[in-house]
Amino acid sequence: MSLRQDIVNSAIDRWLGSSIIDAETAERLKAVESAHAAARSTRTSQYVLAITGAVVLVIAGGVFLTWAWPRYGEMGRTIILTVAAVAVTAGGILLESRGRWKPSSYALQAAGIGLLFSAYVYSEQVWPDQSLGGTLFGLSALVIPVILTPRAMRRDPLMPGVHLITGLGFLAVFLDRSTPLSGDGIIWILDAVLIAGVLSLLRTLRSDETGDRHPWALNAFILAIGAGFVLVALTAFGPLSLDEEAFIPIDLWWALSVTLTVRELEQGTPRVERTVLERLLSLQCLAWVGLGSLTAHETFHGGPGLATLIVSTTGVAFFAYADRRQLDSVLIIAAVTFVIPIWAWAVDAAGALGGIAALVLTAALLFWTAGRRGSAEAR
Repeated sequence: MSLRQDIVNSAIDRWLGSSIIDAETAERLKAVESAHAAARSTRTSQYVLAITGAVVLVIAGGVFLTWAWPRYGEMGRTIILTVAAVAVTAGGILLESRGRWKPSSYALQAAGIGLLFSAYVYSEQVWPDQSLGGTLFGLSALVIPVILTPRAMRRDPLMPGVHLITGLGFLAVFLDRSTPLSGDGIIWILDAVLIAGVLSLLRTLRSDETGDRHPWALNAFILAIGAGFVLVALTAFGPLSLDEEAFIPIDLWWALSVTLTVRELEQGTPRVERTVLERLLSLQCLAWVGLGSLTAHETFHGGPGLATLIVSTTGVAFFAYADRRQLDSVLIIAAVTFVIPIWAWAVDAAGALGGIAALVLTAALLFWTAGRRGSAEAR
C-alpha cells in the first residue's frame, strides 16, 4: 500500500469513526481509492518502461551509426539521421491514438525529435551556413514545430510543451543556418521568444481556470521555466560575459520562477494542477541548495557559514509558506533544504566548540517550535 493510499484510508476511517459516513460508504470509498492507486502505479511503471525503451532505442541508434559512419559520407549520414528521426516520430504519433500505448508514444516522439535535431545540426557538415542548402535546411527547421505543436495541442497534455521547448532549438538552428546573426544575437532572440512564451502561457492558464480547455498549458509552463535556466546560463556566460557573477542572473530567474509558481498556487488552481505546482515548488526549493551554495562560494567568495545563511534562511521561508498552505511535500523538502547546509558547515567546522554549540541551539529551537505547535493543536 502506498503512502498516499494509506493517508486516504486513514481519513476514511476517521470519517467512519466520526459517523460522517457509514460502513458501506467507507468500503466503497476504499475500493475506489484502491482501484485508482493500482491504475496510478501501472501508469507510472508504463512511463518508466517507455522512457527506458526510448533510451535503449537511442543507444541502438548510436551503435548503428558507429557501425555505419565509416561507410557513408556526410550526405549519407545526414540522410540516415533524418530518415531515422522521421520514422521514430511517425511511429510515436501512430501509437498515440491507442490509450494504453501513450507513454511509449510520448517517449518515441521525444526520441524522434532529438534525433531530428541532431540531423539538423550535423547537416552543417554537408551544407555550410548561409549556403543555399544550409538556408533551405534552416528554413525547414521552422516547419517542424509549426506542424507538430498545433496538432499536439488538440490531442494530449504532454507533447505540446515538449514541442514548444524543442521549438527553441529548431529556431536556433534556423537562425544559425539561414542568417548572419552571431551566437550572442541568437541567444538574445531565444531569450525574447522564451519570455514571450512564458507570458502567453500565463495568460492561457488565467483564462482556463478549470484546466479543461488547455490541459497542456501547465506542463508547457513548467518546461518553459526549466528551459529558462539553460538560456539564462547561456546568456550570462555568453553575451553578458559574466564569470563569477554569472550566478546572479540565474538566481534572479530562480526567484522569478518561484514567484510565478506561488502566484499560480494562490489563484485557487484545480486539484490536479495544484499537485503539479506543489511538486514544482518542491523541486525549486531543493534546487536552491546547489544554486544558493554556488552563489555564496563563487560569487560572494564566502565559506560554509554564508552558504548556510543563504540556503537555510530560504528553507525557513519555504517551510513557513508550505505550513500555511498545507503543502506537505514542500514542507519535507524545505526541512531538507534547511538541514543540508548546516550539516556541510558542521563538517567544515568539525571539532569547533562554537559549531557544536550552534548546532545544539538550533536543534533545541526546532524542538521548542515543534512543541509550541503541538500545544496549539492540543488547544
